[in-house]
Amino acid sequence: MKGSSHMVIGAATGVGVAVWMQSPLIDTALFACTGAVAALVPDLDVNGKLANKITVEKKWLILFFAAAGLLLALYSYFMLFGVKQAAGFIVSVGLLLLPRLFIKQRMMLFLTGALVVYAGWYINEAWIMYIGFFILFASLVSHRTWTHSIVGIALFYFVAAEITRAYPSDGLLAVLLLSYISHLLADMKLLPANKKGTKFFYPVWKKEF
Repeated sequence: MKGSSHMVIGAATGVGVAVWMQSPLIDTALFACTGAVAALVPDLDVNGKLANKITVEKKWLILFFAAAGLLLALYSYFMLFGVKQAAGFIVSVGLLLLPRLFIKQRMMLFLTGALVVYAGWYINEAWIMYIGFFILFASLVSHRTWTHSIVGIALFYFVAAEITRAYPSDGLLAVLLLSYISHLLADMKLLPANKKGTKFFYPVWKKEF
């Protein structure tokens, strides 16, 4: 199922919780937005809508290495001689070319997760650190495996619980968890649009449902 469809289902889940809780209009709007985002979280393990939105774009890292390579080339030309100059040119060419070949979006997602963890630690906000750890985890696993299982739900529960501890709101925890779970249900093979299913019991049982 496409990310936009997951967002709609997640937003509807948020509205449903708000109606059930008889929440005010502002909270209903907040729950709808929160549900839309939470419903995309399982797809952090692939280049989906949410992953691409939060990931530091690799073009900036490539640009950084390119600038470093250019500066090293200039330094080598004007300041170095002989073997050192040749070595400087070789390294500068590597800085200009290799990042384009080896820097992938998943690597950038991992770096983004590391930055989020550091930011959370630096400002002493545990919920931000938990989000960063989940991003790191998602960047290391295959698509439709861990994040699309009961294990993924359990791990996301700790993230959601920490968020609600920082921002207490009746129904927020339910919106986060139910919207996450809605993604897994919407990815099941029972729906005609899905060629693959959800491995709820991964890694113990890899059957798709």
